[in-house]
Amino acid sequence: MKIRIRIQGCLTFLAIVITILFSKVTFPYWKSEPADEFSDALGIIFILFGFLFRVTARGYKEEKSQQGKFLVKEGPYYLMRHPMYFGTLLIGIGIIAVLFKFWVLPVFLIIYFLIYFPQINREEKSLLKKFGQEYIHYCKTTPKYFPKVSLNFREYLPLELSWIKKELPSLIVLIVLILGIEIWEEIRLFGYKELIKETFELLAIILSLLILINSFRTSEEKNDYSQM
Repeated sequence: MKIRIRIQGCLTFLAIVITILFSKVTFPYWKSEPADEFSDALGIIFILFGFLFRVTARGYKEEKSQQGKFLVKEGPYYLMRHPMYFGTLLIGIGIIAVLFKFWVLPVFLIIYFLIYFPQINREEKSLLKKFGQEYIHYCKTTPKYFPKVSLNFREYLPLELSWIKKELPSLIVLIVLILGIEIWEEIRLFGYKELIKETFELLAIILSLLILINSFRTSEEKNDYSQM
């Protein structure tokens, strides 16, 4: 197992322990349900688009790079140089919006930068050594940390079901964990009547995920599926 993955696992475990021990400090105490609902909806949007970036980046790279022989510059890698890490950033921000007080955000960003910026720099040095001038030109035309503004993200973030399968289990676990904590928070703040509302929210999230997946699936894959 890579040292980076071990460190990330330890930090995740530490974050969970701190969250449980200091729940009064980390969890929000909304005075009104509309503010809570808005924060939840915003967080879920961030999580779903973070998932979209991670899935398309991993799948596109595995399919187009031929085990690292070619530099991938299309799809999500046209929008930015490190879309998988950006997807992780969106997911983290989304989790904070759903579950935590907003002061947790700068703490998360500091930890994120400490973990991923050195990793990004190491990867870029390796790619520069491997692809030379091709990578230098790619860097000049493609942002490093944040994607280009595009009115048609669907063109650059294509989805295939085979790609989704690799990330879907982790997404399901994440959503179940988030909803479990969120239900506990809602009951604590607003009473057991929130169970019914949370059930509808879960259904809405599932529906939103299915719509997102279908919207970004490639037209070729849709045609293949319809002909089965």
